[in-house]
Amino acid sequence: MASLTYWTWPRPAVVITIAPGGVATVDGVALPETLFVKARGRSTMVRVVNGDTIRHQMALFGADAGETKDYTIAYPGTYGGVCSTHSSGNLTYVVQ
Repeated sequence: MASLTYWTWPRPAVVITIAPGGVATVDGVALPETLFVKARGRSTMVRVVNGDTIRHQMALFGADAGETKDYTIAYPGTYGGVCSTHSSGNLTYVVQ
């Protein structure tokens, strides 16, 4: 039963980690201006792990200090917005 739960439990398509000091990474690489996310039907999950001492807003996704938050994207598409972790202030997510 445990292995069935492991394989069917929803896992994020991408994890954005914010280190103390505000540096955001995806799989150990700096968060790019455009992030491509592989769609998983109507349950594409993006997880934000904020290890910093302040709130960060990354376009659609935000997390308070010390918070881990999951977001579900229902439909593939291009999503964008203002980003507090980028010098340009913009971040785009492409879910395909």
